[in-house]
This record gives sequence, structure tokens and C-alpha cells, in this order.
Amino acid sequence: MLGKRSARTYLKMGAAALAAILLVTCHKALPPDGVCSYEPLPAGAQVPAGQGGIQVLASTDAYFAVRDTTGKQTASEHVNAITPIPPGDYQVVLNGSTHSTSAQSKMLTKCKTGAVLVNGKTDEYYAALDSATRQLASAHVASALSLFPGSYTVRLNNSDVGANLQAGALLELKPGTLNVDVGTDEYYAVLDGATRQLASSHVGRALGVFAGSYLVRINNSDAKAEVRTGESTNVPAGTLVVHGSTDEYYAVMNNAGVQLASAHLEKPLAFVPGTYNVKVNNTTTPVTMVSGVTTEVKTGAVVLQGSTDEYYAIIDSAGTQLASAHLGRALSLMPGAYRAKLNNIAMTVQVDAGHSGEYQSGSLTVRTAGSDYYAVLDASGTQLVSKQVNQPVSVPAGKYSVRLGNNSRPATVTAGQSVVLNW
Repeated sequence: MLGKRSARTYLKMGAAALAAILLVTCHKALPPDGVCSYEPLPAGAQVPAGQGGIQVLASTDAYFAVRDTTGKQTASEHVNAITPIPPGDYQVVLNGSTHSTSAQSKMLTKCKTGAVLVNGKTDEYYAALDSATRQLASAHVASALSLFPGSYTVRLNNSDVGANLQAGALLELKPGTLNVDVGTDEYYAVLDGATRQLASSHVGRALGVFAGSYLVRINNSDAKAEVRTGESTNVPAGTLVVHGSTDEYYAVMNNAGVQLASAHLEKPLAFVPGTYNVKVNNTTTPVTMVSGVTTEVKTGAVVLQGSTDEYYAIIDSAGTQLASAHLGRALSLMPGAYRAKLNNIAMTVQVDAGHSGEYQSGSLTVRTAGSDYYAVLDASGTQLVSKQVNQPVSVPAGKYSVRLGNNSRPATVTAGQSVVLNW
């Protein structure tokens, strides 16, 4: 008869159905390990029928997540609480650290964590990294961070130390501190042995780093620093102040002539102890910096006064121009003897520390009709400067010859006075 089946056929079908039911309800869990173990669900656990539970034990205030084999998050819960979960294989995630485990019906999967504590004195944050140096989580110094047992790197201000976390244990790490304690409004940097900058901070504010050898840099002057666990290291530095009465800047050079830093006159700069050269308008003086001491350098100033819209220059004994400025504008220089040059005429000037030396020029004007140019010559007949008639020209006090066309006249210029030649 069509549609009639034997008892043997029904027996085979029943066995297959039973196997399918058992396959669904009897998941084979991963074996217990040093992190996760299995035990019956406690009485009163709020877990739906046919499901199990996962509990992550931790000593900190954190949340864990449960992901399935595709990486999809299926549940999350506060540590030490039980989250219901269907039977299966999962990854438990806590602060970016992961561990593979399983859930079984009516069973509790209990996973232990470890914790790391960077116990330092600074108001900073540290991070935990995996073996690929990917950051997993971060916490404030003096606050613990829970992770699944394993090997990690702990980073504080880009200084690293290895951390091997054990289940149920707290690993305490004690960094040291680095500081440059001077009274300037500046920043210092901490570098590793390869001169790679790790961190920076305002002077007087300490940085936490793990024990090791470092370079501390302030205004491109470097000092070696050894940091020990739990200890404070203060890098010695001195303060430099260059005094001056003008609105100008000074520069600090090392012994190789490389500029390290610059600042406005009267603004202090900090450097590690050593010898340096201070430059103002291409005039220099050596200084020796001592830890905890303020080194003061006093400049003087010179100004050449004049009534015209012209510029003067300061030159050294070799005739090299050091600086220039508009008539009436002062220049700061290191103390010494110089020459002020105006329209190719040089006059001796003296610069004294803390003082401003004022020198006067005079002026010449040829007054006549027309638009020709007149020339001013020295006693040897060398032309010094030329100017259009009816326009004044400034020159230092002295005796000159004035030429207009083919005619010449003598002229004596007095400091601070104007000479007019009517032609």
C-alpha cells in the first residue's frame, strides 16, 4: 500500500530526531582553565530555562561583554553579576582584554580576572596595551584596572613596563617622577635614549615615568636623568635673564654656535648647567649657568638721533655691520666700543651696561630751484651721500664739502643742528 512505512523506518526517524534534540541541548563546553570554571547555577539565579550564566569576578568597578563566535556582542553586565546566556562558545571581554569560554544549560561559567595598579603621585593616566601594542584601556594613576590574566604592557607618558597579570591577584607598579623645578614660565620635555620625545610638562609640574634612563630637555639644553621606582628625580637647571631697555630679543647659543632659544629682553629662560653664549644684535658674551642660580646679563643701548627719515648702522672694529635702526630708535648691545655709521660716515660710540648712550647727528640741506641732486663729500673728496635739492640729509658732526653740478662749497655740521646752503 502507498504511504505505508515499516516500524524500522519509524525507529530510524525517532533516533535522528532524538540526536538532533541532544545536539541542541547538550553543548560540549570548552574545558575549564586557570581563568574560567563551571559549577551549577546558584539557587535563585535569574536565568531563563535552558540557559546558563556567565560571571566575571573583578575587584574594580567595571562592565564586561559577551561576544559570540562571529564577534557579535550578545550580552553585557557589571562585574561580579551573572548574565544569562544560551549554551555555546563565547568570548568574554573586559577592558579590551578577552578570554574564550563556554556556557552550558543550568551551569554558571565563573571567570576570574587580575588587576594592575599604577600607584604614583602625579595627576595622570596610564594605559594597558596588548602584545601588539594596541591600547586596551586606561585609568587614572592610583586607580586599578581589571583585565583577564595574561601578559600586557603598561604605558605611562610613553614609558613602558611589562605586566604579567595572574588570576585573582593585584599587580602594583610604582613609577618614579621627573621634574625641572625653576621659576620660569616654560615647558620641559622627557626623551628616551633614542632622543624620541615621550612627554612634556610645565616646569615645576612633575611627570610620572617608569624606572629607566632618560634625557630631560629645556630650551634645547639636555641633561641625563636616572629614574628609580617610587622616587622623585629633579633635574638641575638655572635661570638666565638678559636685561635691556629696548623692545628687542636675545638668543642663547651653545658652544658650537647653534641657537638653542630666544626671548624678549627681560624675559627669563631656563637651561641645564653649562656654558653658553648670549647674543643681542650680533654682539655676544659668554655665560655659565649654575643650578638654582639666576644668571643676569646687562646690555647697554645706543641711539643716534637725527631729524631725517633715515637709518644708521652699528659696526664692529672690523667694519662688520651688527645691527641697524631708524634714527631716534635705540639698539641694545653688549657693553663695548663700536662705531655708528650714518650715510657712510662712521663715528665712535661707547656702550655701557645698564646705560643708554645718546648721540646726535646734524643735517644738511641745499636750497635752490629745480630738481637736481647735490652730493656730500669728505675731506679727501670721496662722495659719501647724495640727495635731491631742498631735501635734508643727516650726517655726523664734522667738516664736509657740498657739490652741486660743477660747483662746490664747504660746510660744517654741528651735532643737533641743521645747516642750510642757499645755492
